[in-house]
Amino acid sequence: MAASSLGAATIEVANKAGQSMTVEVISYTASSGNVRIQRSDGQIFNTKLDVLDAASQERIIANAPKEVAKFEMDVSVGKKRRDQGSSTYMENMTITTSAKVTNVTRDTDLGETNFTILLVARNSRRYANRSEDWYKILSVQRFSTQLPAGKFSEHELKSVETSYDSDKDSSNVGGWEFEGYLLVAQDPAGKILATKTTLGQVLTTTLKEEKLILDALKLGEGMETEHDLRPRGSR
Repeated sequence: MAASSLGAATIEVANKAGQSMTVEVISYTASSGNVRIQRSDGQIFNTKLDVLDAASQERIIANAPKEVAKFEMDVSVGKKRRDQGSSTYMENMTITTSAKVTNVTRDTDLGETNFTILLVARNSRRYANRSEDWYKILSVQRFSTQLPAGKFSEHELKSVETSYDSDKDSSNVGGWEFEGYLLVAQDPAGKILATKTTLGQVLTTTLKEEKLILDALKLGEGMETEHDLRPRGSR
């Protein structure tokens, strides 16, 4: 016999033919209408919400465990570089970015989730002067999604232009070369659900502390920062 869920409430439900039983709700997936319940005798089975009467449907929804879906985030970045006029060292770069969000759970829908991605560039002048090594926020973009269990969504973000000196020597005149990104997922209340980055110090420092992540999300385009995304001069 299956054990009852610890602390789970039992409820009375009935189908549209009037047959009733006492159950515990194990899971309910809104997108598919699938319900998994356990009877008082320990029997577990699956059914559809719409086979139950209206009052039972309301009780099922109200008593279903409020689980958070697990999801994955994938980011694809394209960088197209071209010379500025006849120059052999001054480069223009177009950065194209897309994000894919996948709900990897089989029986839990992903509720409305907000995503913020920061595209970050690095000062190329550092090749001429090591003390001039800091970041700039090239772009801050946002999108939202909600996903049924097992589904995914893809999001094309606006392209971004930047320019920089590609010479890695003392003649470098500066500019902003794409360095990486920070992607943050939040629920509607602002709670951080997931993060992803290609920036080394952000990974080892910023993502270790929620306040630093939230501060990074307040950065505006064009702001210059340290490698952990704290604004320059803030320490």
